[in-house]
Amino acid sequence: MTASSLLSVPTLSADDKPTALLPAPPAYGYLRVPVDVPDRRARELELAVIRFAESRSLNFVSFFFDSDFGVRGGFTELVAELVRANARHVVVPSLRHLARHARLQDAMQDRLVLDAGAEVHAVWHSEAGCRERWVSGSAGADA
Repeated sequence: MTASSLLSVPTLSADDKPTALLPAPPAYGYLRVPVDVPDRRARELELAVIRFAESRSLNFVSFFFDSDFGVRGGFTELVAELVRANARHVVVPSLRHLARHARLQDAMQDRLVLDAGAEVHAVWHSEAGCRERWVSGSAGADA
């Protein structure tokens, strides 16, 4: 291969359309990690969230954390960052990272939607069955 062939500009026919590369939409992670959870387990959750985001063609940006249920400082910062960055995607390991109870999970998801226009993506959907049973009126679904 000659230097001139490396430097030549390809020609486009009238039918060729240039394609613009669009950046992947940004995504943020939210985890609730109690202080007694081993660092190794927290890191496994972080990696699962990052892999999930990337598998959905999202550009993972950063994590926000809270340590106890009822504490929402990290969640409040997440909402503010979503608004600031005009980001629309939040990835959680499961909806239980938002809250233990289905009603509170719904309220926190509503806040993300209403305040930031964001969608929540859960890596694992184990709570979906519980939430469906709870919505239909069965007892014991707020596990």
